[in-house]
Amino acid sequence: MNTERRNDRRFDDQSLVFVEVESAQPDATASAKLALARTLDISSRGMQIATKESLLPERILRIFVDNGEEYPLTLVGEVKWTRQVGNEYQSGVELYPSRETAQSQWADKVLKHGLREAANS
Repeated sequence: MNTERRNDRRFDDQSLVFVEVESAQPDATASAKLALARTLDISSRGMQIATKESLLPERILRIFVDNGEEYPLTLVGEVKWTRQVGNEYQSGVELYPSRETAQSQWADKVLKHGLREAANS
């Protein structure tokens, strides 16, 4: 039985990402807590990431993607699932479109990645 529910084509990718696992409190001096992660695969509406700590499903996170530019791409997404694989956790994240995020730049990154992959095959 095929349980695949993805609508978009996914591409293997190994980009550096930071996941905001704790938001900064407006009235506190503590800053946000970020976790280092890497992408495993990407699509225009989501990504699979690997982290050292478990991410809770249904959690809404800000994600910062290193795209080789001066500033990282800022995205917002929901953790759909998490599973432990060896000494790390893999999570599927569905990205939310928003005017406050770099969703269109992310879609461009995925498109360019797909074009490079097609040219190399």
